[in-house]
Amino acid sequence: MGALLLVTGCNTDSPPQYSLVGGEKGVFSSRNAGSPIALDRIKGLDEAQLANLFGTGALDRKDDPARALRYQSDACVLFVYLYRKGGTAWQAEFADAYDLHLRPLPVDQCAGSVAAQKKRVA
Repeated sequence: MGALLLVTGCNTDSPPQYSLVGGEKGVFSSRNAGSPIALDRIKGLDEAQLANLFGTGALDRKDDPARALRYQSDACVLFVYLYRKGGTAWQAEFADAYDLHLRPLPVDQCAGSVAAQKKRVA
């Protein structure tokens, strides 16, 4: 009977106390930070323009009509989300950035760092 009370005493109906969004601010520290690039400058760019600005993405995921490109520098990870409507060319519509511990960063800082350290396909 004591064991039953011990087991049932641990059962609660409250939701778990964890979150995927911890609220921590990211830490940006780069050896080559470059110049910040505003999100407004990224929006509307096509594939060729993004490759010219950021180099080759480390990831290219296509789930038509959406696409996600991931770029990385020594300080951060930049995700650029592209969309196409009605078979048109892919265009960037949104971007977000994270430090290397996946805490959010300002897009402009990360984009500048990625552009300064851009990688090309050999």
